[in-house]
Amino acid sequence: MIVDSHIHLITDTTGYYAYKKKAGVSDVQVWDAAAIVRLLDEIGFDRCFLLTLAGLYGFNDHRRANDEIAAAVRRSPDRFIGFCTTYPNQDPEAAASELRRSFEELGLKGLKFHPWLQSFPANSAYLYPCLEVCSKYRIPVLFHTGTPPYSQPFQVMEQARRFPEAPFIIGHFGKLLFLDAVRAAELCPNVYLETSGAQVADLVFALERIPAERILFGTDLPIGGAAAGKWNLAKIESAPLTAGQRRAILGENAMRLMAEVKA
Repeated sequence: MIVDSHIHLITDTTGYYAYKKKAGVSDVQVWDAAAIVRLLDEIGFDRCFLLTLAGLYGFNDHRRANDEIAAAVRRSPDRFIGFCTTYPNQDPEAAASELRRSFEELGLKGLKFHPWLQSFPANSAYLYPCLEVCSKYRIPVLFHTGTPPYSQPFQVMEQARRFPEAPFIIGHFGKLLFLDAVRAAELCPNVYLETSGAQVADLVFALERIPAERILFGTDLPIGGAAAGKWNLAKIESAPLTAGQRRAILGENAMRLMAEVKA
């Protein structure tokens, strides 16, 4: 089974889409739920963590974006595992309330923060009420990382140490800060690394220090389309892994995290 731990729903309400359109990019397209399913089929992926993109831009309504993710999951529950987002820097308690609504009423299973876009440091105290909810229910928290000053792996590590019952996912493998990402995972057993920003050498380096059970396959699709998905998969397939390690990274680890979420 292949589970992509990092795919965005992109509609014409998102800042990314509007930015590309304004820039005159010719390949701009909407990636709604049906388009994402077709993409998964084309590249041979079974399931994905589905994340909002619209909700990560402050000029959009992130609650509506969470509803949109939930609708996509209802449409294809065998393909999508939904993640919500919140804005704790606007109102920490309201953010925790929206997380509880997304989890209890909408049936979403994870939380995505993009501190660089959402304008708060990953280690901010504003996040504490949300992370308390994540700790209670073991809800995975996926952080965009690799774009300082707000989205750094060691900032995520601070939160992971403060909330050891919650699973923390360092998105993009920390990008150029991958050494920090790997060290954070070494020091915190509740930190996982997502591979969309990793090269094969980065993956090998990590596996010399942490178990394969804490690495999740991800692509950041649909950006780049099918070619990007196949390239990200080729990185895992070409790495010197055992069959068990490959199975764990490509899907078993993600599904185990989902199984550990408390209803």
